[in-house]
Amino acid sequence: MPDPAPLLQGDWSDNGAALKLLWVNLLLVITAATTLGFAHAIIPSAVDTGTFSQRMTRVRPALYVIGAIAIIIAIANVFIIAGFAKGWIEDVYPRWYQ
Repeated sequence: MPDPAPLLQGDWSDNGAALKLLWVNLLLVITAATTLGFAHAIIPSAVDTGTFSQRMTRVRPALYVIGAIAIIIAIANVFIIAGFAKGWIEDVYPRWYQ
C-alpha cells in the first residue's frame, strides 16, 4: 500500500479554513446548549422557586430563538466543513475514493 500524498500549500489552506469553522461550530454548539438549557430548565425552575421574578419568563422565547438559530447555523457549518475536507481527503488518500 503506497504512502499518502504530502499536503500541498492549498491543502494546508483548506485545513486551516476547516479548523476555523470547527472552532466556530464549537462556539455555536456551546451557545445553543447554554441558551436552550436556560430557557427550558433553569428559568422555569427558578421562577417556580421564587429565585427569579415572573418577568423572566418573557425572556424564554428569545432564548429559544437564539438556540434554534445557533443549531441551524451549526448544522449548515458542518456541511461547509465537509465540503472543505472532501477535496483534500481525496487528494491525500486517493485509494479511499476508488
